[in-house]
Amino acid sequence: MKSQIVVIAEHTGGVIQPVTYEVVSFAVELGKMIDRKTQVVIFGKSIRTSAQQIAEKTGLPVIGIENEYLDLYNGEVFKAAALKALETVDFGYICLPHTATGFDLAPRLAFFLHASCITSVEKVRAGNGDIRFVRPLFNGKLQAELAPATHRSVLTILPGAWPPVEIHPEAKGSVDIVTTDLVPGASRTIASKESEKGTLNLDDAEVIISAGRGIRDPENLHLLKKLAKIFPKSALGSSKGACDLGWLGYEHQIGITGQTVSPKLYIACGISGAVQHIAGMKSSQIIVAINSDPDASIFNVADYGIVENLETFIPCLLEEFRNFMQQKPLTTFRAVNRTKMDRPEQERR
Repeated sequence: MKSQIVVIAEHTGGVIQPVTYEVVSFAVELGKMIDRKTQVVIFGKSIRTSAQQIAEKTGLPVIGIENEYLDLYNGEVFKAAALKALETVDFGYICLPHTATGFDLAPRLAFFLHASCITSVEKVRAGNGDIRFVRPLFNGKLQAELAPATHRSVLTILPGAWPPVEIHPEAKGSVDIVTTDLVPGASRTIASKESEKGTLNLDDAEVIISAGRGIRDPENLHLLKKLAKIFPKSALGSSKGACDLGWLGYEHQIGITGQTVSPKLYIACGISGAVQHIAGMKSSQIIVAINSDPDASIFNVADYGIVENLETFIPCLLEEFRNFMQQKPLTTFRAVNRTKMDRPEQERR
């Protein structure tokens, strides 16, 4: 029997995270390239319903590992549960979402399985008789193409790199639930708490104005707030860097370790374009980037790019909006535009 591709599902309180189905899409594509089948594994305290949901949507077989200590993520216990699930599976690849959970668990598994570990995979290619995985480097300015040197590999898949699975199975996959007596060793996860969102709801916002380190001074946040006020259903977002500096609370953070959003309009202000941030907003319908650095990686995903200091551009934009509302002739200003259509198709994926 040929080795399989294993997807480790991610869920929160029994709710399957969308990135799980993106990883399934990747695994199915990889399976077609190397003629391998895909198997899904899910961990939890009581996960039969979640396992059945995955099996019905994907048509893939699902193994569920149940244990009271799998209710909340703990690297040590989840690693042990994964090794338990893999005892009866002949696998070549283990695929996880590149999330806070995924990139913590992946190297643990790779070490104990003596497997290669490749993180942040955003493309897969076949060449010279082997499979190669592409991942970004230096905030997306470079790409590395890696071929595993072992017969087993653990991969984390960058959120947003593959669309969610669109399989319409004629029959649901099988579900096999295994109860195990795993217990925590060196540590135990006691509780998990989400950030308080208050009135902020990035998921419902049609327009998101995001701040990065490039705004240079938290005093400049007032410009972003003024810009947000001209749009209905708008919200203020942030890169991790701006949150780490204390300029905005972490409930505003967008990216792999923050929220994933897909508004109608996303305006990135002073955001360089780190892959962790791009993964959280690249599915936005229209992306506008304002950055004084013409080589910023954010322009690689932007539909419109403005190379200018935001202290200069945003007041100009607000003045144009006021003129429009008063039906005055619009003045002209210079800005450098760059769209995704300027790049080859393979770079616009």
